[in-house]
Amino acid sequence: MKKLVGLTVIIMFFSLTTTAQGQRQNKRANYTPEQRATLQSKKLALRLDLNTNQEKQIEKLMLKSAEVRESYRAEHMKNKPDGTGPTADQRFEREKIRLEKQQATKAEFKKILTEEQFEKWETMKKQTMRKGNREKGNSKGSKNGRGSKKQFKNR
Repeated sequence: MKKLVGLTVIIMFFSLTTTAQGQRQNKRANYTPEQRATLQSKKLALRLDLNTNQEKQIEKLMLKSAEVRESYRAEHMKNKPDGTGPTADQRFEREKIRLEKQQATKAEFKKILTEEQFEKWETMKKQTMRKGNREKGNSKGSKNGRGSKKQFKNR
């Protein structure tokens, strides 16, 4: 009888943990490119105090970028079931194109924004990049994302 109760508890525990994990993974909303562009431009308008003309221009720029990302995402998902990944040359080309697009986006933002807004936008980008690196475990002063070396100084 004790074994049956213990087995039942273990099964319930594993079933609860798997359902909790499934709920966490589905948190991301699946927005259309138009919705993403609108939300991004609204957030930038709030942070940078954009006027309506600037907001419309940035929304067009964000929409173009979101559509390109969506096409890349669709292509990636199409190749995912096959297990065929891009070759080294394809990755290089993709990275080169990505960097060229970043340069073009930066130039467009420089045209649209005032000098003060542009500086604020660049600092925001740097902060989000740092935050992303920290989340991946690549922050400076850490070894494989296990925290700062300073905490081990007194040991």
